[in-house]
Amino acid sequence: MKNLVLIGFCVAACATAQTKTSGTGKCGKPEQQQSIEVGDRPGHMLVIVKQTCTWTMPIEMAGVKGKTYTAVMTSDVSGDKASDRGYVVVTMENGDKAYVRVNSGWSVMGKDGAPISDEGTWSYTGGTGKFKGLKRKGTYKGKAGADGFEDQIEGDYMLPVGK
Repeated sequence: MKNLVLIGFCVAACATAQTKTSGTGKCGKPEQQQSIEVGDRPGHMLVIVKQTCTWTMPIEMAGVKGKTYTAVMTSDVSGDKASDRGYVVVTMENGDKAYVRVNSGWSVMGKDGAPISDEGTWSYTGGTGKFKGLKRKGTYKGKAGADGFEDQIEGDYMLPVGK
């Protein structure tokens, strides 16, 4: 009986092992951006943006570092604030990909409509190769700089047993 409990504990612990990850990325100007005025009040618009970014301090998962990430985000902008949602595809150095959903977030917008800062939460939704079945979540914070936008992420990840 004691061995069965020990085996059960090991299986549960091995299947749910979480590992911390963090990184910093830098984004330049968006590749694509579209804004549509809603019309219900001044300054209310919906925006969609596609942007490819480079890791300046790469995330690392299962011994593989991140290379780039592409974000496709929607923002509900009202004046100097915006609520953000979207998806990110992280390309790792070995070519595998990690998929991320940005669950919620907010941005402070400048007078020119560009974000000044943002923060929110994210969750892994899977991946390819070594990262198939990738799960877990974290937080992000970003700020505008003279040469682009910088994102800092923190969180943890979990791969299926055997990965």
